[in-house]
Amino acid sequence: MITISLIRALLEENSVTITGLGTFYVKKIPAQIKEDVIYPPQNIIEFEYSKEVEGFDFVSKLSKWEQIRIDEAQAQISEWLDLLEKGLEHSKSVFFDDFGTFSKDSSGKMVFQGVINAQLNIENEGFDPVSISSKNKEKNHPNIEQPVKDKRVILTKKTKKRDKFWFVLIIFLALATLGALLLKDTIYRYYQTVFIKNEVNLAVKELEDEIAAYISGIVEAEDLISTEDLVLNKDKIDENKDKAEVIPPKPSKSNDVYLSYQAGKYYVIAGSFANEADALRHIKEKKLEKYHAKLIVHPDNPRIRVSIGVFDNENDAKEFAAQIDKNYWVLK
Repeated sequence: MITISLIRALLEENSVTITGLGTFYVKKIPAQIKEDVIYPPQNIIEFEYSKEVEGFDFVSKLSKWEQIRIDEAQAQISEWLDLLEKGLEHSKSVFFDDFGTFSKDSSGKMVFQGVINAQLNIENEGFDPVSISSKNKEKNHPNIEQPVKDKRVILTKKTKKRDKFWFVLIIFLALATLGALLLKDTIYRYYQTVFIKNEVNLAVKELEDEIAAYISGIVEAEDLISTEDLVLNKDKIDENKDKAEVIPPKPSKSNDVYLSYQAGKYYVIAGSFANEADALRHIKEKKLEKYHAKLIVHPDNPRIRVSIGVFDNENDAKEFAAQIDKNYWVLK
């Protein structure tokens, strides 16, 4: 808000000029006595109206404080002036918090009545008006026997009380900070003992549960596979009592793990891999040695495939693959 920036500018300089409006300046009023009341010194805002003045300095300060361009700062000031003019057209006065009231006199000239702003009166903080009672008036002419009291004691009483409060608060905060620094190692060890230990125990328990569930799943899967193999074999024997059991051709007794690809043959494939190590691991994990598993490479594809049977026709190959695993397929 423009009035906030005006106060900030008045704290840096005694006067601020706004183009097309006038000049604001700080007036220092010394302590004075009015109607039996002692008023402390005050700094108030005075205003001198003038449509002819120009003030670029305030535009520059507003641009710097708000981090905006010069033209944007000037636009904000112009907008505030328009609002002020329109406000005075619809009402007798326009009031701004912690700043003052604008109005117009009978001649149409803009006048301003400032209020006591706390920021401009920091040096006078704590001083309040003090009333002079009738007894105090009598003390203005004291007898020789009566001691003269210093009126400054009354003016600074509240200030001393406030200073005492801040002193106690600062001491308390200093002791609290010192205590925290001395106990930081103990607090950290307590945190490690209670919170981190609990988190580790929880993580270990979750890991143990996952391992137990994984092992249980493997056991159940093996049992299920064994049962399915028994049922499948039994059904196959019952259906083909008069037929010979389909047995994949046995490879030669050579120690070579690879099988040469022959066009016109049908290979039952149990897996396809990018390297030999993964293919051999698959044979061991799936226990495919009983099918005399071999490795085969197609001339048109560099991937290494695991073959568990070679047939002369596609139907026999597909039937054998279905008996072992429905996911196995036939390579022509």
